[in-house]
Amino acid sequence: MKKRGFFEALNVVDRCRELHVGLLQCPHFLFVLMGVVISAAIITTHIVASYYAEPETVVSIIFVVTVFLLVVGNAVVQAFEKVAEASQLKSEFVAIISHELRNPLSSIKWQLDAIFEKAEVSADEYKNSLKIVNHANEKMISLINDLLDVNRIEDSKFQLSLEIFSLNDTTSELAKLYEPIAAASNLKFMILTPKSQAWVKADKTRIKSVVSRFIDNAIRYSTSSGEITITIEDADSHVRWSITDQGAGIPVEEVKNIFSKFFRASNILRYQTEGLGVGLYLSKFIIEASGGKVGFRTLEGHGSTFYFTLPKSKA
Repeated sequence: MKKRGFFEALNVVDRCRELHVGLLQCPHFLFVLMGVVISAAIITTHIVASYYAEPETVVSIIFVVTVFLLVVGNAVVQAFEKVAEASQLKSEFVAIISHELRNPLSSIKWQLDAIFEKAEVSADEYKNSLKIVNHANEKMISLINDLLDVNRIEDSKFQLSLEIFSLNDTTSELAKLYEPIAAASNLKFMILTPKSQAWVKADKTRIKSVVSRFIDNAIRYSTSSGEITITIEDADSHVRWSITDQGAGIPVEEVKNIFSKFFRASNILRYQTEGLGVGLYLSKFIIEASGGKVGFRTLEGHGSTFYFTLPKSKA
């Protein structure tokens, strides 16, 4: 980051734009505003005190100016708190992404080392090693794609490609892919769908990613064997999709943050340490950008139900 000259630093509007914050949330602008207000207050108080002998008038003016300065000062403090939070978030993000990328990279390294160290490698061993390497590679690609999507959202460059498709078929297709993973945890799917196809108009690829995340979370955070129920139903002008698990649930004090960027519930960390904490953040943005709504119900220790709606369409 290059050093700025004195006059460049005074260009507060450009500095605030670079920080992607409004003027009333930008420390640079608030500091300049405080300086102007303090200077104006001193001059005004001096003029009033010179022309008016009544001390009550002077005291009243000083009181009003003091209150205004306290309000501006509070805004400056809040702005710096947000800067501090952003700094902490950045540090946590670097730690998380380093951990998440190190795992698949280590897996690839171990498999390659095992192949190189052996004088002879059977076809089955070679094939199995390649599968592990491919899985690790796909995991890294998925992590990077999520980060790119977060960046596109922040830069207002996230785009959707709308098409009409069946939410029933998409759900059934993804459930079949996850059945072996669910079975390994003694879980099974129960899918409840309407008699007719649930046609929706949205970005099929993006909606598949949302459904995949919800299914993956339901499996990952289930604490015992049982059923995971997926329900698709008519909701007037929308189609409602929901998934219910019997998992860890979410602590009451953390419910408000569940769709926040890089957030992961404290009790969930005990069950699964993987993940960047951007899946639900991206899912919420995708659904709302598609004209739907997303939400959840949860009870800590008894599971959760996550749901979303999408505009209904004709085939």
